[in-house]
Amino acid sequence: MTTTHTTTRLHVGQGTTRGPLTVFPVWTDAPSLGSAHLTGSQAPVDVAERAGSPAVDQLVVTNRGDRPVLLLAGELLEGGMQHRALTATTLLPPQQPTVLPVRCVEAGRWHGGEAHRRRSRRAPLSLIPHLQRADGQHEVWRRVSRFCAVAGPSATESLLDRLDAASSEPGRLPSGLRPLAGQRGLLVGIAGRPAWLEVFGSGRALAAHWPGLLEAATLDALGRPPVRTPAALARAFAERVQRTALPVQGAAGVARSFRGGDRIPVTDVRWNDRTVHLSAVDLTHSLQEA
Repeated sequence: MTTTHTTTRLHVGQGTTRGPLTVFPVWTDAPSLGSAHLTGSQAPVDVAERAGSPAVDQLVVTNRGDRPVLLLAGELLEGGMQHRALTATTLLPPQQPTVLPVRCVEAGRWHGGEAHRRRSRRAPLSLIPHLQRADGQHEVWRRVSRFCAVAGPSATESLLDRLDAASSEPGRLPSGLRPLAGQRGLLVGIAGRPAWLEVFGSGRALAAHWPGLLEAATLDALGRPPVRTPAALARAFAERVQRTALPVQGAAGVARSFRGGDRIPVTDVRWNDRTVHLSAVDLTHSLQEA
């Protein structure tokens, strides 16, 4: 079996802590992809229910632009018959309707229009592994419902309602925190341990997803012990990601997806042999407890 490695070096900077949440900036030596692809809410992407036969686990996504568009695992698609989340990262080709797998994050609604909107909002880390499991829908609903304890009720058991509640109270989001010069990613620690890392192909792509990433991390951190994550643990996490061997997994739209690792699975989506998006999750973190 052909394997490859994450040869790009990751550099972790000084973290910023707010309660249980510590956010570390990440830089990489890899050349920036610049504007070779589009991402975020400004990308010209239409999202709709399947014509004539809406399905909970599928949506039709069309890139109306002339460049590929990066869509991320956990990206929230709002509206339609119910709010959904994408299950996998993909680089969507231009001018081609594509049926993508999704999971419902609003168990109490099945009515509405056909169209969805995108605001670069993301599902919390604690949902991501279950979005990607073939049998994960009921666990996703259970975990969305569990956020009621820290973010309040929702008439339709909507993840969007819980994200709104988590970010609406002053002091919950790390105020004033912005990407630094040259920064391409972030590493999030919660309650004293690194939880996940994401690196983008350009600083522009990171900026497009920055608010949604912080919002998702804040919801996951609610109710956790206010313990700072040490920089030494964050750097050890990044070094482990760099050492992970990644067998070829398959296509991710017009890109290729490479995945490897056990306790900390790493996914590297590459286009023209360059990283578009790299992510890693610690499956043994307390966030993933049942």
